[in-house]
Amino acid sequence: MSDRYETLLVDTHGAVAVITMTRPEKLNACNTVMYRELDRVLGDIEGNDAVRAVVITGAGDRAFSAGADIDELDFADLKQSSDYIKIDATTFRRIENIPQPVITAVNGAAIGFGCKVAIVSDITVASEKARFSLPGATFGAVHMIMLGRARGVISRKRLSEMLLTGEMLDAKTAQDFGIVNHVVPHDQVLARAIAIAEKIAAHPPLSIRVIRRMLHRGMDDDYRWEDLLSPGLLLMEDLKEGQRAFVEGRKPEFKGR
Repeated sequence: MSDRYETLLVDTHGAVAVITMTRPEKLNACNTVMYRELDRVLGDIEGNDAVRAVVITGAGDRAFSAGADIDELDFADLKQSSDYIKIDATTFRRIENIPQPVITAVNGAAIGFGCKVAIVSDITVASEKARFSLPGATFGAVHMIMLGRARGVISRKRLSEMLLTGEMLDAKTAQDFGIVNHVVPHDQVLARAIAIAEKIAAHPPLSIRVIRRMLHRGMDDDYRWEDLLSPGLLLMEDLKEGQRAFVEGRKPEFKGR
């Protein structure tokens, strides 16, 4: 099954599907191909009764995912930015909508997109080397969906700190914030996540589905706000300046527009 995907590897461990993001040259940054492939594989899993739980991890030892691929974040008009947000929102809706619980095995940096996957999943196991951040504000972006979806995971005060400062959290601090359930030695992160998934997979599936549906209730309203507001935010001049400054290795000059 894994040879069907350009940016993912998909394996099964009994009733557990393991999805590995594989763009090592980009530290597993998510591009539109990965968004679409994640949506596709999760859609296949959704209708597969033999799969009782899902684990998502990243290839290599450095990153779970270093965020959205910055090369794709330069939009000329509202249609382009709206199309991108539609792809993004569809994928995150799918992560939350499938009946099978999702466990993330965070094996390194979880930045932006990677941190958001860890937050919306049901259970997160982190390597002691893992790091987490939502740095959008530092270069002019807004992690719009986290303003809704993360408030059920992190307190408003702690979410404010993450979103307003963009600072990096180590694994233990992320556990204190509520993002991470377990911090384990680096070489044990995937095995621990699979063990948790296997434990869940052994339970009656209908009760697990009801629990998951109730835990993720209310998500549609948050995604509607993202659909409404994010396309315009992606066209801000400050965001474009932040992206240019990042690529050019200089300090950005924000204009407030």
